[in-house]
Amino acid sequence: MKRKVASHRLLRIGALVPLPLFSVYDWLCSGLSLPMLCLNIWCSLLLLLQYPAPHETLRPSVVAIIASLLFTAGLRLVAAPPWIIVPYGCLILTCLAFYRGARRFDDMQSMFLISTVWPGVLDYLGVLHMLPCILLGFCITVPLVENPAFGWPLLVLLSAFLVLQYCRVYTRRTLFLSKRNEALMKSGQRNTSCRLPVQYVDSDSGTARLFNEVLRILEVQKPYLQESFSVDDLARLTQSNRLYVSKAINIHSGRNFSQLVNYYRVKHAVELLRSNSKIRMSDVALKSGFHSTVTFNMAFKLNEHTTPSEYVRNLKKIT
Repeated sequence: MKRKVASHRLLRIGALVPLPLFSVYDWLCSGLSLPMLCLNIWCSLLLLLQYPAPHETLRPSVVAIIASLLFTAGLRLVAAPPWIIVPYGCLILTCLAFYRGARRFDDMQSMFLISTVWPGVLDYLGVLHMLPCILLGFCITVPLVENPAFGWPLLVLLSAFLVLQYCRVYTRRTLFLSKRNEALMKSGQRNTSCRLPVQYVDSDSGTARLFNEVLRILEVQKPYLQESFSVDDLARLTQSNRLYVSKAINIHSGRNFSQLVNYYRVKHAVELLRSNSKIRMSDVALKSGFHSTVTFNMAFKLNEHTTPSEYVRNLKKIT
């Protein structure tokens, strides 16, 4: 987890590199002009817009950011005008957007297992964030070249939009929706996914094979009955690492590690209640791997849509 956080921090910092780097280069070569300063800000903005969304992997964004940085630096070294640099950057953004869209349909089964409302919102709003960047780039290539007086308002707009985008990737907010609405959508996604059944995946992908191995271990060895069972323990049992295991669980079940473990713990608790409806709830919680009755009740309610006590009462009515 620390490595992932460090990677995201490195991406954010790397996205700001063109602004000071290219500005110093321009100042040493021929003096920093207003159009070039606007272009440098736009280049940093271009990299920030390639930052991955929470549901996306780092690799595509890292490749796109490195390619943008290298080619933009190369074009600046040969003194390419803005009307060449800006279209190239817009092309990178467009290709990345198409790639991200195509990747969403790679695994149809996982797409239906996971509630796609929140990722869909992020994808749609991500495209909307790209449109002002493309428009501002067009303003650099045409109005600013023809009318230098337009430079200061454009500089202010670019600077404000750069700060806005950095805040967006740092806080992981959409900036279109209120914080309350974002929290409601995320909560709805988590609750919906936790109510879906866990099942093996019919796919040959690496994450699918790892996920199927995770389910086999949980169902055969039942390590979740140990209260201290952690994602690191599961990673050792699958001979993988915690990041890959967490990713496989999230993609193919719509849950995180704790939610998947609680799913199996609740299933075990249901078996205990069916075999002995007079057993104490504290004993059921303990034997199912929960560290407290409170967390047991919450997990049971989330997965079975009823409390343990209500479940027992309904069970007695049937029998």
